[in-house]
Amino acid sequence: MKFNFLSLILLLVCSLFSCKDDKDETGVNEAFIGGEIVNPNSNYIVFKKADVPLDTVFLNSENRFSYKLSNFEPGFFGFFDGREYQNILVEPNDNLLLRLNTIDFDESLVFTGKGARENNFLMELYLKNEKDDENILGLGQKDAEEFDSIFRESRDLKLKKLEKLKAKYNTSPFFNEIAEKSINYEYYAHKELYPLANYKISELDAFNSLPEDFYDYRENIDYNDEDLKDYSPYVSFLRFHFNNIALQKHFSHSKDSEYNKLDLHYNLDKLELIDKYVSNEDIKNNLLKFVISQFITFSKNTEHYDAILESFKNKSTNLEDIKVSTQFINSYKRLKPGNRLPQITLLDNKDKEINLNELIKKPTVVYFWSKKNKNHLIYSHKRVKELNVKYPEFNFIAINVDSISYKEQVRILKRNEVRINNEYRFKSPKQSKLTLSVKPIQKVFILNKNGEIVNAKANMFGIVFEQELLGVLNQ
Repeated sequence: MKFNFLSLILLLVCSLFSCKDDKDETGVNEAFIGGEIVNPNSNYIVFKKADVPLDTVFLNSENRFSYKLSNFEPGFFGFFDGREYQNILVEPNDNLLLRLNTIDFDESLVFTGKGARENNFLMELYLKNEKDDENILGLGQKDAEEFDSIFRESRDLKLKKLEKLKAKYNTSPFFNEIAEKSINYEYYAHKELYPLANYKISELDAFNSLPEDFYDYRENIDYNDEDLKDYSPYVSFLRFHFNNIALQKHFSHSKDSEYNKLDLHYNLDKLELIDKYVSNEDIKNNLLKFVISQFITFSKNTEHYDAILESFKNKSTNLEDIKVSTQFINSYKRLKPGNRLPQITLLDNKDKEINLNELIKKPTVVYFWSKKNKNHLIYSHKRVKELNVKYPEFNFIAINVDSISYKEQVRILKRNEVRINNEYRFKSPKQSKLTLSVKPIQKVFILNKNGEIVNAKANMFGIVFEQELLGVLNQ
């Protein structure tokens, strides 16, 4: 039945688009994307370009959708199903049908129609790259030559498959170039990671032991590739690359010999190098935003925030990024250990307003959840159920961050088969998330019996979390 449906849609699409020559005589670029989502996470699909939402397309009663692109530049378009994100390469006159099962999102994603061969090849690359990534820590203990040989062989096999595809199907020059670059940048990314993956010696010693030609490809890096700016292998490579060259620079003017990703001066070096080498505003701004976001999310040294913010503001041209980063930094300054939580109004199960601080009458853990992150919703509640038994001295407070009613809140929790206990929601979600810097959603507050912050960035799944709880009880 599914085959017949897809075949029928494909025929209809072909009648709309493919009756013309491949070259669009009107000069207007058009393409079609449709398909079926099995076990959908939501009733919609969001299409994006350069991380900017283009359209929200709703699924029909059979969990199918269709979307038409007009007057577009060929390249990568993202689609988001409410929980996960993936890229699609779209060229003029493509008629793409996709099918995926959200239980195995990436592994189940397959395409049919015009443009399918290219996208299936890129998905195969993506999955193979994930496996290569999983192996890197184990292979990082090998010497540099053997490490390079293993990943170079993997790269060469991918390039051979690409050559076969090009020869058999006469794929477009645009796709050929993107696929080849993608394969090479993934290989380069592994080489950039090598000094950090080798835990037998310090990172400084790892750099010093590398062959002279290990990073020869750096001379040919395109830091401003417009076609790849939204494609994960290229973006990941650039992040790893700047991590690496910033660390080398940091070692050259400091006494450090080991990698500390939260060192202020290392992160300032990284911002400087991005500003030096990248001129494309989109690529530069996204790299700069990633650096400062990682720093303020994980660093507890609030006294370093002003320095990194000032450097960021001098380099980024994205005013919204600067505004958001400034707001988060100001929030985190208010949330340093020893302070009390800001005044936040919650709603209880009867829609009665209550101040968050009024709930803190003994050692407390405050955690957050969203209907948009199903896995975290389930695992956080299950984890708290375990912790509640082990640490009855603590109060565990769950706060939903969505704009929903208590009735919907309960429905979501029941649907996901988690215990409903001590559940609240923000009265003003947008402002409250900003005030408490609820980013990422996994962050947890640990508070002592006096309502003072012990840790505003705790991780209940981390190996030191229970030690932190014991530390509060022993105060």
